[in-house]
Order: sequence, then structure tokens, then C-alpha cells
Amino acid sequence: MTSRSAAAIQAVVAGILFSTGGAAVKATELDAWQVAGMRSLIAATVLLLAIPAARRWAGGGGGQTQVASSSRWRRRPARRRALLLTLGTGCCYCLTLVLFVHAAKRTTAAETIFLQSTAPLFVLLLAPVLLRERPSGRQLLFVPLFGVGLAMAFFGGADAAVTAPEPRTGNVLATFCGLAYGLTLIGLRAAGRPPTRAAGAPGETSSRGAAEAARAPGIAAAACGNVIVCLACLPVMAPLTAAAPGDFLVVAYLGLFQVALAYVFVTRAASVLQAPVVALLLLLEPALTPVWAMWFHGEQPHLLTWLGGAVIAAATVLLATFVRSADE
Repeated sequence: MTSRSAAAIQAVVAGILFSTGGAAVKATELDAWQVAGMRSLIAATVLLLAIPAARRWAGGGGGQTQVASSSRWRRRPARRRALLLTLGTGCCYCLTLVLFVHAAKRTTAAETIFLQSTAPLFVLLLAPVLLRERPSGRQLLFVPLFGVGLAMAFFGGADAAVTAPEPRTGNVLATFCGLAYGLTLIGLRAAGRPPTRAAGAPGETSSRGAAEAARAPGIAAAACGNVIVCLACLPVMAPLTAAAPGDFLVVAYLGLFQVALAYVFVTRAASVLQAPVVALLLLLEPALTPVWAMWFHGEQPHLLTWLGGAVIAAATVLLATFVRSADE
């Protein structure tokens, strides 16, 4: 098996694991704060203990995980930049995780994931301001398509149900989840770019070393985001005395497999495959999320919700295909 084939399989497995989140969140009687906090506690523990790169919040540097304690660290702008980007991206990812759980508890899994999948729309709109990267005219043509899909998914399911008691509120939260995820992607893009003046950064031996030190890996941002979720949810997680053993099993699955293992797989896949290819393979998440919810909870999303999800998926495929062809 070639490295590209192995990477593609890892991306597919990651998409499948990601897709189980909505159904799993609905399978526990714990409230949204408890699910989000406990899930991230497990995920953060696994990522920080098992993956050295998850502990490098200030970028590379030959495996040094405690760069902040170095007396020379303050004289290294590249490392300060990497740390700030990791923290900022981690905060955006924290919002993504918390908003997803709150949305999934209130609306259908289909609407939650379809509205979160509008993240590329917010990337296209905010990249010129936050990244100083202007999308091409052809890329901007996809903005109305994403907008139509968002509107269709948002207004698709207005009827309350047992697994979707507050669909309107859940849809609003899911839309903001898409915005937070878009900001996360922007943060990862910014962290992956070397600083403009890296070559002259004091305390670095070379421009190559400065650029490497400034790269905050995505896995570090994921670990950072989960740590922030733990700290934010801790004051409102208690009491847990009424939780059943099954609730803890569901949360353990969410933290260990649906977040930690899935993110490890997608990070490894992204190191081998082009970003548009990974994005296309990860479309398994919005495709399978409603299937799991229908299978385990009997959810039946409105036809307009399905159509909105299809429009969003089509816009994502077209945008990823266009970006890939432009890079070749």
C-alpha cells in the first residue's frame, strides 16, 4: 500500500468517526456543557500524552515542549507568533466544539452538520481581512451557492421533536459553529505560513529555522482548543451524580475516537495529500451524520434540509476541485 493510499484511508476513517458525533451527543442524558467538557477532557489528555507535536504550542524547535520557560524565548518573535496563533486558533476550535454540542442537543444532526459545513463560506468572506489573501473572482462565485445552501438548511426544519426540541435556537448555534470552524481554518492557514520577516528574527539561526519555529501544527491547536473547553466547562459541569454508566461510555467514545483519533488521522492524511483532496474525502462527515441519526434516533430531517445540505456539499466539491486544478 502506497503512502497516498494509506493517507486516503485515514482521511476516510476520520470522516466516518467525525460523522458519528451528532448521533452520539444525542445518545446521552448529560447536558451540553457536561458532554463538551468531558469529551474535551478525554481528547486533550490523549492528544497531549500520545503526540509530542500536540505539546509544541510555540511551533517547532527540535522537540522542545517548554519553550515558554526558556530565558531566550522572549527574544524569539517567531515563537511568540506561533504561540499566539496556536492560542487564537485553539479558542476558535473551542467555540466550534462547544457550539456543535449545544446545537446537536437542540436541532437535528443533519441541520447541525450542514450548517457547520458552511465554514468555507466564512473563509472566503473573511480571508481578505484576516489573511490578506483575496479569493479569485471564480472562487467568489461560490459565495451565493453557499449562501443558498445555508438558508435552505437553516429554515428546513422548524418542527420541534424529541431529539430536536429547539430547532430554531439550534440552527442559530450551528450557524455560529460554522463561523467558528471557518475562523479555525483561517487560523490554521495563518499558522502554516512563515512570517514575512522571519529571516531577520533575532535569536533564530536561519530563515529556514525561523519559518519552522513559527509553524504551529494543527494538532497543537486541536489540543489547545480541547484544553480551553475543559477549563471553560469545568465550572458548569457538576453535578455528575445522576449520570449513568452508559453516559460515560458515550462521552469516552466521543473524546477518544470521535475527536482525538479522528484528528490524528486527518492530520496525518493532510501531511501527504493535497488539502482539497482531504476536504473532499472528509465530505463523508456531512454525508453520514444524518444517516447515523436516522438509524439510532429515527430523525427525519425536512426535505429542504436535505436540499440545503446537497447545495453546500456541491459548493464544497466544486470549490475544492477548482482550488486543486488551480494549484496544478
